[in-house]
Amino acid sequence: MKNNVKTSVSKTFKSLCLVLLIVGITVSCSSNDSLSDNPAPTEIKINYGMAMVSGAWPNTTTYLQGFEKLDFTTIGNGKAKELTGTASVVSEGEYLYAKPFGAPANLVKYKYDENGLVQEDNKIIVPGANVFSSIHFKSETIAYATVAGGISKLIVFDPSTMRIEDEISLSDITDKFPEATRTYYQDMIERDNKLFMSVYYEKNFKPVNDYAYVVVIDLATNKVEKIIEDQRTGMLFGGPTSNAGMIKTTNGDIYIQAKGTSDNGGLSPSGVLRIKNGTTEFDTDYFFNLSTATDNICYGIYQVNGKIFTTKVEDETDFWEYKTDKPQFKYYEVNLESKTSLGAIPGLPTTYGKRNMSITALNENEVALTIATNDENALYKLSTNSNTPTKMFTSTGGYISGFKKLK
Repeated sequence: MKNNVKTSVSKTFKSLCLVLLIVGITVSCSSNDSLSDNPAPTEIKINYGMAMVSGAWPNTTTYLQGFEKLDFTTIGNGKAKELTGTASVVSEGEYLYAKPFGAPANLVKYKYDENGLVQEDNKIIVPGANVFSSIHFKSETIAYATVAGGISKLIVFDPSTMRIEDEISLSDITDKFPEATRTYYQDMIERDNKLFMSVYYEKNFKPVNDYAYVVVIDLATNKVEKIIEDQRTGMLFGGPTSNAGMIKTTNGDIYIQAKGTSDNGGLSPSGVLRIKNGTTEFDTDYFFNLSTATDNICYGIYQVNGKIFTTKVEDETDFWEYKTDKPQFKYYEVNLESKTSLGAIPGLPTTYGKRNMSITALNENEVALTIATNDENALYKLSTNSNTPTKMFTSTGGYISGFKKLK
């Protein structure tokens, strides 16, 4: 009798194991079927990076975000990365680099995760300085950056690791005018293994003189080779966005835009100087007087889709836009060869220069322009064939301090 009970229990246990095995296989198959019906989400490819600044100085916040497509009419900062303070941005490859204002100087590298959200990758900190000014990327592992406000210096760093590798001594530059309370290095362009860097000397918030200065640095030795100067214009102060003071044309000529000093009690007009390909001196046969061509001070130079643009102030007495608290700048197209103005881009509002005006190529026929007024913050699109602008979207999260197309 006992043997029969054992046999019955054994059979029951085996039957139960078989049922559980069948159920397990069924569940497993069902699970696999479910996975095939619901594949993993596709990684979002970010093609555009943007920074927006919100709040009133000094309590401002910068919001960083990225977009796969620009298929919206308004954009806020609900999905953005917050960065304390005011910051502009530059880009290289798929990365966005933020330059927040305020000591110590920070250069923060950002990447985008699989969901398209901004993530901090690494950063460089330079104590004793207030902000990073200009950045030149030579390769994936070599870049140059200037800092200003307090200590002014030029560093060599590795963008892949964000480590400072070297520092180029600028004592020859600062020693030229010991009376200068600040020395700014606003723009850089490389050619023939030399770095051309604009310099502006300031004494108590005014230019030291009416001259324009460019430093030539030998990259084979990382040493200052010489300082060249020109008295036809002055105050090489960059432009209303990062790296907007110098361009290099397809034939290798370098053009440098100067604000001039007429609104600071000086005599020099706004203008454009040239350093011809194969030389390291200002071209004495070339000077483009922007003050005469546009009837007022101009600030910055942009080369986009074969066209050249600058920004012109409407009221010279309110260049810094503090007196009236109204926007004062217009985007203008100019011709460097004929040294003429082609006029303001039609259909665009007057915008704040102090809120980082910028022009970025969207494709070979269209460019994006940032606009900031007292009524709206927006990105406009301009067809360079028809010269017709249209509004792409409005920012509800602050003014656009930087818009970049990523590679």
